[in-house]
Amino acid sequence: MAIYQASKQLTKFIISGILAVGVDFTVYYVLSQFLDPSLSKAISFCSGMVVTYNMNKFWTWKQPEKNNKRLLLFSTLYALALMVNVGTNNIILDALPNYTFSFSLNDEKLDIIKRLVVGVDKLGAFIIATVASVAITYVGQKYWLFKAKN
Repeated sequence: MAIYQASKQLTKFIISGILAVGVDFTVYYVLSQFLDPSLSKAISFCSGMVVTYNMNKFWTWKQPEKNNKRLLLFSTLYALALMVNVGTNNIILDALPNYTFSFSLNDEKLDIIKRLVVGVDKLGAFIIATVASVAITYVGQKYWLFKAKN
């Protein structure tokens, strides 16, 4: 039963995380067109944090009671994760070459209707930074923040 419960929690954590990462990536991609990458990453990470806090609190860990201490601890955990996320993002951005993927939508005459360009360095840095911060937040939430009461 304990293994089933743990796998159920992990599945919910992953689903919540995917939604939060979707918000994070969308905000990061849009803001990075106009702002400094570190500022864009910090704002996008905080946007995803709002999603993940609410989904994990109410759905994954089932802790519906209002607890300002838990919110403070969550903020502390995510401040650490934010530093790891932004730091890792910067390191990987510097390490990866600035290549791009270009996607084009063409009509029947092969005229370009729409073009999407995605930086390999930004995408790679985003993914690696996200994995690093997910590891920290999962362990922190499961064993510290939303720890089951005995």
